[in-house]
Amino acid sequence: MEHTQQESEFHQVFDRITDAYVALDRDWRCTCLNAKACEFFGRRAEELIGKHIWTEFPEGIDQPFHRACEQAMAEQRPILLEAFYPPHNRWFENRIYPSANGLTIYFLDITERKQAEQALQQQQRMLDQAQQVAHTGSWEWDIVGNRVTWSAELYRIYGAAPANHAATFESYLTLVHPLDRARVQGIVEQALRNQQPFEFEERIVRADGTERTLFSRGTVDVDETGQPTRMLGACQDITERKRAEQMAAGQHEILVGIAAQQPLAESLQRIACLHETLNPGALCSLLLLDEDGRHVLHGAAPSLPDAYNQSVNGLEIGESHGSCGTAAWRCERVVVADIATHRHWENYREIALAHGLKACWSTPVFGSHGEVLGTFAVYYRESREPRPEELQSIDRMLPITGIAIESDRLVERLRQRNRFFEMSLEIFCILDPQTERLIQFNPSLPRVTGYNAEELISKSYRDFLRPEEGASTSDPMPVMTGSGPRVHEFVNRCVSRDGSEHLLEWVSFAAPDGMLYAVARDITERRRAEEELAYASSHDAVTGLPHHLMLERALAVMLQDPAMPAWVLIVGLDRFQVVNESVGHITGDDVLQRLASRLRAAVGAQGQIARIAGDKFVVAARGLSRHAALELAEQLRMVVAEPIEGRDYRLLLTASVGISHSPDHGENARSLLRSAEAAMTQAKREGRDRVCEFSIGQMHDLEDRLLLGRHLRDAIQQDELELYFQPQHGAADRALTGFEALLRWNSRELGLVSPGRFIPIAEALGMMPEIGEWVLDRAARQMRAWLDRGHRDFTVAVNVSAQQLQHPDLVEQVSEALHRYAVPASMLDIEMTESALMENVARIRRTLTGLKLLGARLSLDDFGTGYSSLAYLKQFPIDKLKIDQSFVRGLPTDVDDSAIAQTIVELAHQLHMEVAAEGVETPAQATFLARMGCDELQGNHLGAALPAHQAEAFFGVPQKVG
Repeated sequence: MEHTQQESEFHQVFDRITDAYVALDRDWRCTCLNAKACEFFGRRAEELIGKHIWTEFPEGIDQPFHRACEQAMAEQRPILLEAFYPPHNRWFENRIYPSANGLTIYFLDITERKQAEQALQQQQRMLDQAQQVAHTGSWEWDIVGNRVTWSAELYRIYGAAPANHAATFESYLTLVHPLDRARVQGIVEQALRNQQPFEFEERIVRADGTERTLFSRGTVDVDETGQPTRMLGACQDITERKRAEQMAAGQHEILVGIAAQQPLAESLQRIACLHETLNPGALCSLLLLDEDGRHVLHGAAPSLPDAYNQSVNGLEIGESHGSCGTAAWRCERVVVADIATHRHWENYREIALAHGLKACWSTPVFGSHGEVLGTFAVYYRESREPRPEELQSIDRMLPITGIAIESDRLVERLRQRNRFFEMSLEIFCILDPQTERLIQFNPSLPRVTGYNAEELISKSYRDFLRPEEGASTSDPMPVMTGSGPRVHEFVNRCVSRDGSEHLLEWVSFAAPDGMLYAVARDITERRRAEEELAYASSHDAVTGLPHHLMLERALAVMLQDPAMPAWVLIVGLDRFQVVNESVGHITGDDVLQRLASRLRAAVGAQGQIARIAGDKFVVAARGLSRHAALELAEQLRMVVAEPIEGRDYRLLLTASVGISHSPDHGENARSLLRSAEAAMTQAKREGRDRVCEFSIGQMHDLEDRLLLGRHLRDAIQQDELELYFQPQHGAADRALTGFEALLRWNSRELGLVSPGRFIPIAEALGMMPEIGEWVLDRAARQMRAWLDRGHRDFTVAVNVSAQQLQHPDLVEQVSEALHRYAVPASMLDIEMTESALMENVARIRRTLTGLKLLGARLSLDDFGTGYSSLAYLKQFPIDKLKIDQSFVRGLPTDVDDSAIAQTIVELAHQLHMEVAAEGVETPAQATFLARMGCDELQGNHLGAALPAHQAEAFFGVPQKVG
């Protein structure tokens, strides 16, 4: 009796152990186990005592738990093991204690801890991927411990390896460009003093010697005493953006020089230097084709040896005549990665290799009529193939090189003409400055003026000669007096008998006898060419409006007077890419010209207008009231909305207008332009064809979008997304035909988030392909579940976004989802919007054809609200048109909605398509649509969207007709 009581007390103590406890004998049989272990095995103790552990825990001979038990027994030492047990789908920590009689094993469930660790690792991987995509890295500086922590992307940006980089602030400073180091250190030290957020641009030098430009921003954390303890920040690689800005500025300077008729050699030198600056290591060579088109002549090569430049000057072009000779001969780019072995350099490689040149890529420069003007070559001192971005950089330099060469030839032709006048048609005359009479002249003067010789002798030269506008003297034929040079050069205007004017460039000499000997040439055409070149370098070629750089300069002048606010209005054409895709770029340019004329007229004297992008215009004005600025913006929107008619087209366009003003929205030109563009983007988000003024609310909206974006990235991993299913019924008999899968997000942090709020953010973040793939998988899985429960004759419609349609793997994703769950493709209905079809039409057509070949059905959602034309619609293999609920809402009483719905039904049936109506809310609407010939109905009247387990109730439930 006493023994039994002791055993009972022992088991009571034993059962209070919170871990699962099992004791085994040397034959692996259970001798004792507590209540927690019984719960774990799902059996009572008396059923397990004496049982072989491996029959109750069939892990397998080679599994870690089995090996650990044998090891503990063999070595007679405790073993600690963490392992995943598939039969229980759990992680356990096992503590195995051996003894002479067997083993004692404790099981501790650590599944939640393991899942948390894995989730944390996944979040870190996603953060690293996001930083890599955005070229943005993050860092943290423990100021007290002087310990700097970098993200993986920041190491990539700096080209450094964690093992080779000391994690201190001083080590970071060594990577900053020497010319930026003191400034950066000063900014950081200032931030530590005033404990305010900061931002700056900096250049860094990587270990391989390459330079990158970064934009850094950060903030300072302080302790309870106000002392800085930590600095946090992010760093973005903006090298490519700065490179584009540098190229634009450099090309602008080159165009200004061309307009000023700088020598061609100087323009080519600047072009070559600009390319070398943008592409470190490149040695640029520009060669010109001579007049007979058979030889290349040296143009510019600032970094190549003079001896080499002299050796290639005058070489004949032809097949395998070096890279440049071959490129000029073939009229195509020639890339030679290794001069030492390439056949094109067989007769020229010795001199190239002697000067250390090992690779040469040459591209022909074409003129405006397609003729070869010369070659643009890039040499390297190592053998290498070009990267795509390097070829793109060359291509961006070709147009301005062609402009420089052709402009010089134009100016040279003008000079040749002037030299011809110098020989035969120049004006030679002798004047008396005292009497202002002509003493003697050659026949060229009567020809220019239209007066005969007698009339000219009788007149004062002031009767037909005028000072040039802006001249410092009123005498059109000034005489140099005193001790200065006696030869004088000047320009004046000659007013002919018929009223026309000529610009005459004079060289005069005051003779000792007081007479003035002068020679003149007509430079009217040359001046006009100079003005055209100057105009071309500062104005848009399509619209004739100033370039944005000119407007930025004008806006900077406006901002010099802080008492008068400067206003910026950006006019963005809505969906203008559709115009280019549907009617072509030539018509698109004609439309832009007409719109520019309208906008210029609407602005008038109120401000200045420029074109800043393919489909954007900007207006800068000063001194307007807010009411006047809004009125001007509305007027600009309205003039765009007026019909545009050309020879063979008629278009209706809309525009979104964004407004900003100083000083509230920015104190410099670029910040005002950014604010106005943000406001214009907001106008487009709100539905386009409207005016939006920049506001602080937009900044809050941006913060909200960023918050949603951060949580949305985790929604799939945290199982926060869910599909609801809304039933679809036949219009005639109300029989169930299928469901539309609708996405819902129930965030743990934010609660229920509407699709209208998070879908645009997912699209902006480029997440729709990932979310769409999840939707396809869950929809296919649900179809399989319903099929397994005996349901038949139904389809499930899945919406795909424009981003998914552009994704090259969409067809493969759909195929894999269907195959994964053994679902027939004919049960899947892919829904897309009209606007999604209008982006890259050729690619969309290929994708839709691939989906049709799988056997899937295709539906066009929200039909009638987009911008697609019938010409495009008939090109796509669409099975069904869905009438947008905005046209259903007014049925059956609204006459316009009835007409639109009837038209869509008839159009679809003519194109052999089915018609579905969505948003059916009343019996009257359902009856009306059925009588109209609509094939399918969907809406809350027939059934709301429900979770899958509730939506299943629609199977086998007949709907009442009428």
